[in-house]
Amino acid sequence: SSVGEPTEIAEIFKTKMELNLNGGMVVANPVPKEHELSKDYIDKIIEEAVKDSIANGISGKDSTPFLLKTIVEKTDGKSLETNIKLVENNAVLGAKIAVAFSKM
Repeated sequence: SSVGEPTEIAEIFKTKMELNLNGGMVVANPVPKEHELSKDYIDKIIEEAVKDSIANGISGKDSTPFLLKTIVEKTDGKSLETNIKLVENNAVLGAKIAVAFSKM
């Protein structure tokens, strides 16, 4: 299901705690539209990066750093900018949820 407001998220979390339900809670928060990369564009870049990793024999724990670096290079830094904006947006949402929760 989908929830639109930080107060709703805080209410759901409060209810979860009151019911003593174990486990975490996932809040998915998309990157702001103005910083979004098109699905076709980023899918193509990711596919190229994966092919590069295979061609270079990259595997295991070296895969993620290689892929992230390659994707940043292939997008001329746009993917990094997008990820930074996503982190900032997540911090803002997290703060709003925390404020709403503190008022309950």
